[in-house]
Amino acid sequence: MNESVRKAADVLSALAEAGRDMSAREISVLTDVPKSTAQRLLQALDERGLVRQDSESRRYGLGPMTLTLGMAYLDRIDVRDQALPHMMRLRDELDETIALAVRAGTARIYVEQVEARSGLKVKAELGRPYPLWAGAAGRVLLAALSRDDIIRFTVEVGEAAFTHVTPPTVNGLLAQIDEVRRRGYAWAFEETIRGVHTVAAPIRVSPSDVAVLSVSGPSTRFNEDLMEAATGPLVSAAAAISASMGYPDPFPEPDLSPGPS
Repeated sequence: MNESVRKAADVLSALAEAGRDMSAREISVLTDVPKSTAQRLLQALDERGLVRQDSESRRYGLGPMTLTLGMAYLDRIDVRDQALPHMMRLRDELDETIALAVRAGTARIYVEQVEARSGLKVKAELGRPYPLWAGAAGRVLLAALSRDDIIRFTVEVGEAAFTHVTPPTVNGLLAQIDEVRRRGYAWAFEETIRGVHTVAAPIRVSPSDVAVLSVSGPSTRFNEDLMEAATGPLVSAAAAISASMGYPDPFPEPDLSPGPS
């Protein structure tokens, strides 16, 4: 990738992940570029409406053009249309929040959700990058990758990223992913967001890729018994969506054999 394009993409990713306006100096630190370079990138992005600068604070945030691009991307995700009726039925049956996510590099992004009717509920931020290395949804998405791709992923994000989940090793992660593939679903207890439990299952959307359907609830209510009760309906709904996309098998068959030594 052209270096300037890569750096500009890093700036946009930093602003998206921060969820707040930042100064050029903050952005330069987060993206590991000189402040002068960050300012040039921000000016170019500002001209295209991809960032905007607050006239008083002089801080930068995402611009309106990012919403246009995001909505155009969402409109092209066919699985949303196939999944939404199933998501609404699951919400009505379980009264917990049902979400649909896809992989974007080393992150997962929620592209649709149907919120629980209860006043105490979980809500994901659509379009916000969430870490792929934590949570049930992340493990389901990783389970569609080959062994070599998973290892490259762990090298890219760095071992420190795994310190808040168990186990924090490549071999441990591979073992977890093997278990996800064997069971056909994943559970997570307060991994991505404190106080939230999640069950997730794969939706096959192409010969080599999956999306993920999940049900999440507050840990004070969505305990192991309710997670167990939700797993069957969730897996059945994900399988029905996969079939509607033309893929009866939930996972592609990645090469999990060790690469050359």
